[in-house]
Amino acid sequence: MPWVAALLLGMVSSATAQPNQRQIQLFANNCLQCHAAPHTGAPQLGNQEDWQDIIDQGEETILKHVVEGIRGMPPLGYCSACDEQDLRQLIYLVTGMPESTQPMGESL
Repeated sequence: MPWVAALLLGMVSSATAQPNQRQIQLFANNCLQCHAAPHTGAPQLGNQEDWQDIIDQGEETILKHVVEGIRGMPPLGYCSACDEQDLRQLIYLVTGMPESTQPMGESL
């Protein structure tokens, strides 16, 4: 899926660490299933209005919701192959928020 990598890298701000190839594949295989499909009701990729209230909750709360699942989102967003660092990177990619400059906090 070279087009996914090109699209994704074009969307990532310079303040955000670049995802590695594995994370791009995880993004394509998991996140895009819902966050690029308007009929799912999930916040949509690239729609800042969909994400602002979520971003305002902060990275740690978002990570907790991703791990545990929230509303229609399943635990881990169906990404059983994701580790904590992957999930954090995918959060930055999906929400469009800049990577935190704060310490990573407690591990899962």
